Amino acid sequence: MSIRVSIIIPIYNAASTLQAAVDSLLRQDLAEVEFLLVDDGSTDETPEVCHRLASQDSRVQVVTQKNAGICAARNRGLSVARGEYIAFCDDDDEFLPGALRLLYETAEREQADIVRGNYQLFREQPDGNFQEQRHAEGRYCRMWEDGYAAFLQNSGPQFVWNALYKRSVLQNRKFDERCRYGLEDFVFNAALYAGTDKAVYMPDAVYCHYERAQSTSLCQSSRALQGRIVALDLWMGAEYAAVQSRCSEKESRRLWPLRKAEAITFLMHQLRDARAPAALRRYAWKTLRGVLAAYPSRTLDFWQGTGQNKKKTAALLLYQLRMQRLYDLLTGEQRGK
Repeated sequence: MSIRVSIIIPIYNAASTLQAAVDSLLRQDLAEVEFLLVDDGSTDETPEVCHRLASQDSRVQVVTQKNAGICAARNRGLSVARGEYIAFCDDDDEFLPGALRLLYETAEREQADIVRGNYQLFREQPDGNFQEQRHAEGRYCRMWEDGYAAFLQNSGPQFVWNALYKRSVLQNRKFDERCRYGLEDFVFNAALYAGTDKAVYMPDAVYCHYERAQSTSLCQSSRALQGRIVALDLWMGAEYAAVQSRCSEKESRRLWPLRKAEAITFLMHQLRDARAPAALRRYAWKTLRGVLAAYPSRTLDFWQGTGQNKKKTAALLLYQLRMQRLYDLLTGEQRGK
């Protein structure tokens, strides 16, 4: 049987959430799919849950490995996936009803290598309940028609779990396993965009992402923050290559400062969320300034880079003035993206 879509689920100690994640996939109305549960050396009851799910549905397969991180788990899934297309699902998230069919049919109709959808974000509150975090949904966009800048603006943060990838375009591309604490999605996608403009964004929500109190998407420890600081160089390298590949010289001069602005505001949010000590903050900003200095267009026009986004305007202005620490006070938030 030919497989249309392989869905890779990297798993680590997810015994309490995995059932709901897999159930959301089993309810999808697209035939000829496979679900690859990649257990990354779990130490709780996750292995038992995985094998029970596999025994109940032949579409579910279990792959095991020693603990090596989410990038290694996704790469292991890629090495055994048989589908014409690849999708990813985290072990504590859910695909929305009809999502796989919508992504697949859009890819086939548009002859696209990558299809991105919108997503719903729910953040855990101190009382344990989840509150939806609204964000702009963007408009339908084809990169090859509307351009790279418009595609990025409309599709938002470049995660991998709200997208469908044609396996042939991956060309054995792997997740960079040096990204142990985040940014691996951004590096992966930017590297792909350097090689293809056959990408589509649709504003229909296809995925539900839960940002839990202990989620790896949050940066709440110095170790996690240091890992993301190290990955800044990988991210900016991939971003620069994509801009150079997808844009004319004139467009590149306009877009590249905006991608640098993304890195600046990202780091400000990470430092705030982690409540980073002064020494780590100094290290973070020294590292980022060094990374950005390696590329052309060293000055930042913060008005160009922000539009009507007041927080981003503040972040870039404070970066220019080397007064980044004030961002925590201006935003008045403990957590955010």
